[in-house]
Amino acid sequence: MAAQTVTEAIVARLAAAGVTHIFGVPGGECNLDFIAAADKLGVKFVLTRNETAASIMACVASELTGAPGVAMTTRGPGLAAAANGACYSYLDRAAMLLIADGYEDDQNFISHQRIDQAAMLAPVTKASSLLRGADPLAEVEALLERAQAQPPGPVYLEVAGSHIRKPAPPTAPRPQAPQPPSPDAAAFARAKELLAQAKRPMIIAGLQAREPAAAAALRAFVAKRHWPVLTTYKAKGVVSDHEPRLLGHYMGGVAEESAVRSADLLLLYGNDPVEGPPQRWKYDAIPSIELTQHAFEFPLYTATTSIVGDIAASLAVVDASAPRMQWTAELLADMKHAIQTAARVPMSKTGVSPQQIIDAAAAALPADCRITIDAGAHMLPVLHLWKSAEPRQSLISRGLSTMGFAVPAAVASCLVDPKRRTVAFTGDGGLMMCLGELGTAQQEGVAPIVVVFNDSSLTLIGAKQRRRQLAPAGVDFYDTDFAQMARGFGWDAHRVTNSADLAGAFASAAASNRATLIDVVIDPGEYDAQILALRG
Repeated sequence: MAAQTVTEAIVARLAAAGVTHIFGVPGGECNLDFIAAADKLGVKFVLTRNETAASIMACVASELTGAPGVAMTTRGPGLAAAANGACYSYLDRAAMLLIADGYEDDQNFISHQRIDQAAMLAPVTKASSLLRGADPLAEVEALLERAQAQPPGPVYLEVAGSHIRKPAPPTAPRPQAPQPPSPDAAAFARAKELLAQAKRPMIIAGLQAREPAAAAALRAFVAKRHWPVLTTYKAKGVVSDHEPRLLGHYMGGVAEESAVRSADLLLLYGNDPVEGPPQRWKYDAIPSIELTQHAFEFPLYTATTSIVGDIAASLAVVDASAPRMQWTAELLADMKHAIQTAARVPMSKTGVSPQQIIDAAAAALPADCRITIDAGAHMLPVLHLWKSAEPRQSLISRGLSTMGFAVPAAVASCLVDPKRRTVAFTGDGGLMMCLGELGTAQQEGVAPIVVVFNDSSLTLIGAKQRRRQLAPAGVDFYDTDFAQMARGFGWDAHRVTNSADLAGAFASAAASNRATLIDVVIDPGEYDAQILALRG
């Protein structure tokens, strides 16, 4: 049997870590070696239409499987196009290995397509390697460990043929991962003092709470202690949206402000400042206990006491000192109703409203389907009105808040979790940025449902423009028939212009085992009252 090459050994290590797919757009150099090794070792290479989509798909695969996501590009323009996905990995806390072609050591005379790729990515990567050391597999192992260490994020591997085509050296024993430090005893003592004084405690749960042990611990705590909970965008489903104690979603807006200010203690469970709005923390006057896996470079707030460590274990200590709360069921129900009402402000009756779209989707589609949500005005009603019962049943870019996320995320979800139907909610602006990935879905034989809130506008930006009393300019598109485009990719498609046709379109999509796009034409003005009611 021929000895494994370095490439084959790397792919074998990725497969052993749980990697099932590599996403990318190859060039003609080392990418081809990785594709051949992946095919030999049972790892599926997915040819995407765009490198940004490839890196987003890799991140979503990581979020759903727990294994590091892998994206691969050619040098120069390929890697540059993947940078947005690397930023998603960095800010939305998803472990990703990004692989790109480099140049051989004796090719210093070449300037064509040559940029300092590692330097370009350095601000948004946790580590990088040019694979030039004596033990290339140890370098890859170190990268994977860095990618998955708290907070998870991207690492970069740049490869050249003479280094990856040679026989792999013997694998050295893997060093034992360092144990995280024990939480500070003084922080626990201060937490117990705060708990002893509290009568109306409230939980705000963030993206770290999505991990299985952390989510299970929080659910058990809420079932036992009945504390009210708000979840951030990325933590949607950590406590089921069907749970009476789940009040709604924290977005730093006006909809939840009254509820938060009613609390006399905030338990900040796995929150990450990347999810906070670009404004000062409003609740410094309320005592707070922060449970976090790690400290932050740019903290959004200074908690009264911060306990750094395993948040599930820290919650067990909080549970031992948890006070008997004085919230009434009636008051909590009123709070939840107020937040829901803000998401259902009256809309005009001349067309289709965003909440009608969500209601029609929820009525027709399986309750356990996963949703992906693009950035834009439509995300506000989707987050508040769609019901998710599990962590990561709802996927969104919040740290980066990038447009063009929902469709690649839905394709990745279908590939790594094929038994669950996935629905992408996107605006027309976001879809234009990744339209080619409809072709990727068709080529891979997966069947997401894509719902387009087609208002021919960058609506959130337009709302800010109107608020500043600026003339309308630079935020509106001409009308686009996305249903017709989807049919060109071989998808089933429906174009809906009135609410009476919504139910039929979603019923057809639910009954089909084919990729389906539902293009719903709405008036961007439908969002104005909703944005004010939720965000202020």
